[in-house]
Amino acid sequence: MTAHFLLTKARLRTSPVPASRLALATWLLVAAAGAQAADAACITAGRLDADGRWAPQFQAVRLLDEAGRALPTRNRADLARVRGVELMQPALLSTCEGERTLTRGEDIATAKAPVPAATPGRLAVDGVGFPKLQSGGALVELKVQVPPDRVVMVTR
Repeated sequence: MTAHFLLTKARLRTSPVPASRLALATWLLVAAAGAQAADAACITAGRLDADGRWAPQFQAVRLLDEAGRALPTRNRADLARVRGVELMQPALLSTCEGERTLTRGEDIATAKAPVPAATPGRLAVDGVGFPKLQSGGALVELKVQVPPDRVVMVTR
C-alpha cells in the first residue's frame, strides 16, 4: 500500500495542471476577495485637517444624506448626517480602522498587485470613522456594504 501511495503521489507531482483547474482556482481567489470585501469594508472619502475641516474631500466621492441628495460638508460634525455615497470611479476597499491612529508604513516600494475596489455607483454608508494621521488631522473613512457583483480587482 505504501508503494502504491508513493507512485500515485509521484504521478500527481509530475502531471501538468490543466488550464481549467488554474481558471477555477483564479476564480475562487477573486470570489473570496470579493466576499471578504463585502463583509465590512471601508473606502476613504477624504481627509480632515487638524482643525476638523475638509482638507481635501476626494472629487470622485459624493456624500449623500438619507434622501439621497448631495450633502454639503465642511467639517467633522456635518459628516454625522452621511447615509450614502456615490462613487464616480472605482474606490479601493480597505479594512476599517475606526478611530485608531494609523502607523506609518515603510517607504519601500512594493510590486503592484490587484486589490479589491467598489465599482462606480451608489452605496449605503453604515458608519463614518476618523483614523488619526501621525502628521495631524484624520482620514474620513466610510463603512460600506458592497455586494459581491460590485467588487472588482484593480491594480493601483
